[in-house]
Amino acid sequence: MKDKSISSRIDKILWLLVTILPLIIIPIKGIPDIFNVAKAPVLALSSGYVLYLLFKFGKFQPVIETKALIGYLILVFIASLTAYKPLLALTGVSLTAGRFEGFITLFFYAVLFYAARQHMRISEKNVLFFIIVQALIAAYAIAQFFMIDPLVEYFNYTKGSYATIGNQNFLASWALMLLVFASGFYMKHMKLIYLIFPALFFGALLASNTRGCWLALMVVILVSLYFLKFSKLRISYFAVLGSFLLVFLTMNFLSKSKIQHRTKTIKSELDINNEWAGSGRALIWKMSYDIVHEHPFLGAGPENLKEALKQTKNKRAQQYAKLTGHTVDKAHNDFLHIAAVSGVPTLFVYIFFILVIFVKQAKNFAFGSAKSILALALLAYLLQSLFNISVISVAPLFWVFLGLFASDNSRFTVN
Repeated sequence: MKDKSISSRIDKILWLLVTILPLIIIPIKGIPDIFNVAKAPVLALSSGYVLYLLFKFGKFQPVIETKALIGYLILVFIASLTAYKPLLALTGVSLTAGRFEGFITLFFYAVLFYAARQHMRISEKNVLFFIIVQALIAAYAIAQFFMIDPLVEYFNYTKGSYATIGNQNFLASWALMLLVFASGFYMKHMKLIYLIFPALFFGALLASNTRGCWLALMVVILVSLYFLKFSKLRISYFAVLGSFLLVFLTMNFLSKSKIQHRTKTIKSELDINNEWAGSGRALIWKMSYDIVHEHPFLGAGPENLKEALKQTKNKRAQQYAKLTGHTVDKAHNDFLHIAAVSGVPTLFVYIFFILVIFVKQAKNFAFGSAKSILALALLAYLLQSLFNISVISVAPLFWVFLGLFASDNSRFTVN
């Protein structure tokens, strides 16, 4: 009975965390970052309490993916100790650098993954509560797209759609994962009212103007075409696509073809020979690869990419700073970033960790099942991560979804 009570408590904390974390901001003028300053301590306190409960539960299961994750953490810890700035690498933040993704935060992600794998339960009731709250954020992002936002006016932030997530690219990675998840939720339960959720998340994705995530969605849609062979899902599948089309036509018309014009730039941005392709990502990838070449085994240390580029007097970074006025602290490709800051061996262990989970769960991919929904949502996140970065506004949801995906099917209920 005691074990069941602890497990239930962990389940509730995880659902509450992924539900409220994207919402949290500190709307006080003068704070350098109103979005993440509050999210970081909430993530830390929640993960710390979950860790305490895991110790109290006391039953550790060292399956192969857990062993791989521990190996990944050990390598990241070593990379942190050998970093240009070890304290920054461990904590993920200093007065002048860091996005709160040092070793400690990565450790918290691992705690969330393991806790979700062992204790989290998925049901229509808790998923519905989660999606409704997230849909409010999506509606806020769409409102921003149409220049309706007192927060932007008051704080004088750059106009754009980022809701409470903090950046349009991060909003896109969050919206992409959720629109896939919400689409599967609607198709599983076949309730017409639930169709509003994928439509809202798709609207938020369009509002973000983030082409990398648009491309990732196209790939996921192509992959999902395979499941049209299941006749009972065809109507709901086309209903989802129809809602996407309706949202696109409406938002494009009301914005005077702004979205359509943005899509036409995708082709030119895919020219990898152009260093400024992908809004400068090609150049960022090249300078990040320079750091991989400079530190192939242990990397520069978590959150130390910016410092490594500075210390090595990287010419590409200097060129980028001169032309844009900005410095680079992330590789804008999650896999490349791991190699640059934690070393190539660490990247291999991370990829092995992800692959093991997908291979072990392949037998549960019957379309319409919760596992297939999670698989597509995770695939969407991993695809967009080729053009984006990991941030505490979105990454915890990915790690919790990954833990749910790796969990026992017996904890996936219907009601």
